[in-house]
Amino acid sequence: MTATSHDDGVRADDRLRGLIDVLLPGIDRFADVLTRRITEEEDAYRDHGQVKYGQLRASCADNLHSMVSQLGRDALDLRVPQDTGRFKAEHEVPLSAVTHAYRLAGRFLWECALAEAGDAVTREMPHVATAVWSVSDAFTDAVAVAYREAMSERAHRDRQVRSLLLAALLDGRLDEGAHLWECADALRLPQRGVFAVVSAERRAGGGPADEDVLHDLEGALRALGIRSVWRLEDDAQVGLLSLRSPRSLAQAMDLMRRRGVGRVGMSGLFHGLEQAPGAFRQARLACACVEPGVCDVASYGDAPVRLMVVSAPDSAQHAVREVLSPVLDLPAHERDVLLETLSRWFDSGGSATETAARMYCHRNTVTHRLRRVQELTGRSAADPVGASEIHLALEAHRLLTGPRPTGPVDPAGPVDPAGPAGP
Repeated sequence: MTATSHDDGVRADDRLRGLIDVLLPGIDRFADVLTRRITEEEDAYRDHGQVKYGQLRASCADNLHSMVSQLGRDALDLRVPQDTGRFKAEHEVPLSAVTHAYRLAGRFLWECALAEAGDAVTREMPHVATAVWSVSDAFTDAVAVAYREAMSERAHRDRQVRSLLLAALLDGRLDEGAHLWECADALRLPQRGVFAVVSAERRAGGGPADEDVLHDLEGALRALGIRSVWRLEDDAQVGLLSLRSPRSLAQAMDLMRRRGVGRVGMSGLFHGLEQAPGAFRQARLACACVEPGVCDVASYGDAPVRLMVVSAPDSAQHAVREVLSPVLDLPAHERDVLLETLSRWFDSGGSATETAARMYCHRNTVTHRLRRVQELTGRSAADPVGASEIHLALEAHRLLTGPRPTGPVDPAGPVDPAGPAGP
């Protein structure tokens, strides 16, 4: 496009400068017509619910003036459509309605060019059409980008506010009554209903991706009819679930188990938000009941021994030292084989035969290992008291020390078997 300098810096050739001079004086009249057209053709503006007629008319005037004055420019000043996009986002006008209004404005501007400039536009039709539709497209793109950015910023602010409110609720920093009601209203949750709190262990080195995970999880729960509010803490992702019924709790647990979120704890059900702090403590304890390194979901109270361990970690560690120290002090291979045998033996209900089958060894090998544990600890797995002490110490070691060995175990064991090894 051949261009010459204009007094105000507008880069336009003589043909477009004449069109600009013809159109600018009629902006107020054009704005009235365009405003009526938009309200007639776009439902979102028809009832003036989100944006008043005067606001729409002022926006039409500002945008038409900016579009006309920049016809033919190589670089456009897009502050007007950007401001419009942010304004419409804050007033919750649907983006489809906003872009539709801009398309109407583009067609209207072309009609004005034809009507006001007459033969001059007809003679230079391709040149003028390019200028009009270029500025129209640029404004439509700019308003859409600004709208999306504003909605993203708003969503981030809303998440921050909801996160702070959820923290205050779970920490018990809200008084019952007005403050609790206001918190429930801001979180878009009922004050009374069927609730549960979730605590999911946060991945080491977690960052912004964790927010995306929570956003996806919130959407998946919503698809099940479960409303949720989440916050990120230093070591956990914490959520408050509003369930349709007590049966929905199982659906939520299945969803998180399928997604492999990691170690997840679920509180018991409760029916008033004033009970959320206690439920939060339950969820944290339930999460700690899941063995480190395992992806699973635990419900509060489902494993009483584990719950007792994580509720009193100092006492549990004392039990580990008192009961299992002789085993833990063995060389790594022998230690791991004995701990694995004990774990399998308890998991199989004290059956040496089933334990042997699970470990691919002879039952006599299992019996010999159990005797070895008895020699070291002074406690017999066949004695109820001794077995309970060993089981408690073993659970404490698994939960408080770290993941149990997952590598292959030598079926023959570290000691001479009492019988032939093998199935």
